[in-house]
Amino acid sequence: MFCRTENKIEPKKNFHLEIEQYYNGVSNNEIPKELLIEIIEKVTDKIYEDYKRFWEQYPKSRKRYSKLKLEDLKHPFVCYLITDLLRKKQLVKYKHFSKILFGKNDTELDEYEKGKYDYETK
Repeated sequence: MFCRTENKIEPKKNFHLEIEQYYNGVSNNEIPKELLIEIIEKVTDKIYEDYKRFWEQYPKSRKRYSKLKLEDLKHPFVCYLITDLLRKKQLVKYKHFSKILFGKNDTELDEYEKGKYDYETK
């Protein structure tokens, strides 16, 4: 008798831990702890919900959506989520924090913001 085992999506706490480690690493202690915690929570919620949805929506890709891929943290929609959070808080250092979190310089951040604006207003 053939026994088929399905991949399972990792628990949300695993996603949270990896996302926390990633952002703690890139932030280099330059982003206030409370803000970083909020960013980590929002990103974890968004990515985990997306993975669960993709898990159901694309059964042939379940292996892909069973474990977090850190490159997904650089997806434009994740960056948009962070940008919107930083803007909503009306932080004076919004651009500084964005450059740190996204690994961008001034020119790259300006191009990113133009692309975000173009996407949202098309």
